[in-house]
Amino acid sequence: MVEASEKELLAFWKKHVDGKRLYRVVARKYVPDIRRSGLNPGKNPYKSRTKDIRAFCRILLALRKKGFVMMRWWGRPVDQLNVVETTLRDITSGYIDFTPDYKSSLTIDYYLNLRGGALAQTIYIYSEELLMKQPPLTAKEWTLVKRMNSWSKELCSDENALLSIPASSAYLEHASFQHFTGPYVESPFGSFGHFKMVVKKNGLGFYKPYLEGKKLFYLRTTKSIPPSVLRFGK
Repeated sequence: MVEASEKELLAFWKKHVDGKRLYRVVARKYVPDIRRSGLNPGKNPYKSRTKDIRAFCRILLALRKKGFVMMRWWGRPVDQLNVVETTLRDITSGYIDFTPDYKSSLTIDYYLNLRGGALAQTIYIYSEELLMKQPPLTAKEWTLVKRMNSWSKELCSDENALLSIPASSAYLEHASFQHFTGPYVESPFGSFGHFKMVVKKNGLGFYKPYLEGKKLFYLRTTKSIPPSVLRFGK
C-alpha cells in the first residue's frame, strides 16, 4: 500500500480530527462540579456504595449458580455473569470514556436516554426483577436488594447532560483507542504531529474507517481534563 503524503495526511487530520469533537454523557447533577474542576478519572461517584454493590453482585452470581438466570441484551444475549464482571470493573475503573460524532452515531442518543448511567440502570433493572420474581433470599439479602433498588431508582430519575472535547486536544494524546478487534492501540487524536506518529506506527488504513465514522470506537483516558477545554451541551 502506498503511504499517504504529508499533504494528504494533513488534509485527513484537518477533516477527521481537527474538525471533530468527542463526546461524553454524564448525570446532570455532576455538571456543576465538572464546570469547576473538570473531569477527574480518580473521582469515584460510587465509592460510598462500593461495598453494597459488591454484595448485590454476589447475590446475582449465587442465584445464577442455583439456576436463576437473568438475561440482558448487549448487542448479544448475556446473563448476570457478564454483567457483574463489567459492573465490578466499572466501580473501580479509574478512566474516562469518550464516544465519537454526535450527529452520525446512535451511541450518544442511547447514553443520553440511559438516565443515571449504565451502572445505576443495571442495579435498578436487576433489583426490580428480583422484587418481581421473588427468588429465595435471606432477610438480610432482601434488605440489601430493597436498599439498592431505592438508591438506583433515585439515580435513574436524574437527567443526563452532554459534554464534548475537541478531537485535536492534547489531552487525548495519551488515551487508549478501543476498537473492539484486538488490544487497545494509541489514540490518533491530538496534534498533527502526534497523529503522524501513531499513523506511522499503526497505518492510516487501520484508523481510517473509525475516523470516517464507518466503524464504532471509544476513547479511554486516565488523565484529568480541565473544564477550560470542555463544551457543555450540543
